[in-house]
Amino acid sequence: MVVLQACLVIWRGVSFSNAANASTLEQSSSVVFFDVLDLPARIDEPKLRRSAQGFVLDCAVANRSGEQLLGIRLILLVIDTSGKLRSRIAWNEPAEMTMYSIKTFAFHPEITTAPRSTDQLFLGVDEVIGRETIWRAAGAEKALRSYSRGQHDMVPTVRTFASKYDPRPGVIMVPLMRKE
Repeated sequence: MVVLQACLVIWRGVSFSNAANASTLEQSSSVVFFDVLDLPARIDEPKLRRSAQGFVLDCAVANRSGEQLLGIRLILLVIDTSGKLRSRIAWNEPAEMTMYSIKTFAFHPEITTAPRSTDQLFLGVDEVIGRETIWRAAGAEKALRSYSRGQHDMVPTVRTFASKYDPRPGVIMVPLMRKE
């Protein structure tokens, strides 16, 4: 009987410690999003969590343009309690979205050092790739860094470029033949 009770106590301790490890593994940190109104992509409710495969940024992305979006380039800043930059992560993600829509995503930033519980996380969009247009926020990282310091008056300039390499849907290419 004593052995059985000892086994139950050990089993409960193991199951509680496994549950504690799983909950710390899946804890999420809130992320502050810096919105640039001239970009067609806006990110809502970003949360960074650690999973078994690495870090995952769960969020919803809104397409505010009349064009299909194909991808997005993001910047994530990790700021410590004194306001110093601990790390900067920039990465590209595929994000296919129809015009004027909202869709949830799980992005995968390549974070090498885990953020501390006291760190603040700031997210910004650097570039948005559409079917016909590419929007680039010139000075996005500098504006995001200023935003993290409480300076909310700096806004990056958005430049647009024609997307020359993405095929247009529904376009039929007719080969030209010479008449001899």
